[in-house]
Order: sequence, then structure tokens, then C-alpha cells
Amino acid sequence: MDNAPQGKQVIPVIRGAFEMEGEEPHLIGTRCSKCGKAFFPPRSVCSYCLTDEGIEPARLGNRGKLYAYTVINVASREFNPPYPFGFVIIEPEMIRIPTLLTEMPDQEILEAGTEMEMVVTKLRDDKEGNEIVTYKFRPVAND
Repeated sequence: MDNAPQGKQVIPVIRGAFEMEGEEPHLIGTRCSKCGKAFFPPRSVCSYCLTDEGIEPARLGNRGKLYAYTVINVASREFNPPYPFGFVIIEPEMIRIPTLLTEMPDQEILEAGTEMEMVVTKLRDDKEGNEIVTYKFRPVAND
């Protein structure tokens, strides 16, 4: 995430939501040490066993399957509609993640169950010219 012009910074849109392991991005959520369930975004109380003890940060999967998506045509100034937005069920945690989608030529039609992978891409520039980046999911290329 250090591709910004000289003197500018690359800043995650949500600090701590993801991290890079080499070239591979991962979401950062939480995991309950009592029942083992994982969450994204992070939570301080497990909604399965209702404990608030032993909730720890956890690196989550970065691949999954498309659950559903739509194309957003009306949005705030920070976004440039139309753009695809959907839910991806990441594996192995089986968590449904809300996400922007990318690398979909001409807003192609994707079917539920399409294999998806996480990428970190530029969202916009801030007022100081820093690059604001976010996680997105894209269809896995069929090689």
C-alpha cells in the first residue's frame, strides 16, 4: 500500500479493517475464544454465546463466494456511480461481508456462488492528495 506519489500517504478508509501479508490482503475481524465464531466488522460481544470475554482480533480469509450484489446508481459525493456492491461469504469463516466489487467489465452479470478474492484498491484522494484505499472483492480469474 505504498504506491502514493512522493510526499503523499496511502491511508486505509477504515483503519484496522484489513492488513497486507506480502501482496495478500486480509480482513481483520474478531474471534470468540469460547465458541470459535468469527465476526466482521469486529465485535466486543459474541452474538452466538453472548460472552464478552476472550474476544480477540483475528486475521480472516480473503476468498469466498458471491452471495448477492446490485449496481448502485445514486450515491454520495465520495463515490462515482454506477458501481457494484454486494455481499461475499468469506471462507473458511463463513461470514457474509458487505463489500464494493471491482474488475467487473461492463457491470457483468455474476451468479451467486461466483468465486471471489479480496484486493485493496484506491477509493479516492483526500483533500491533501493522499490516496485513500479500501478492500474490495473481484471475481477470481479462470486460468
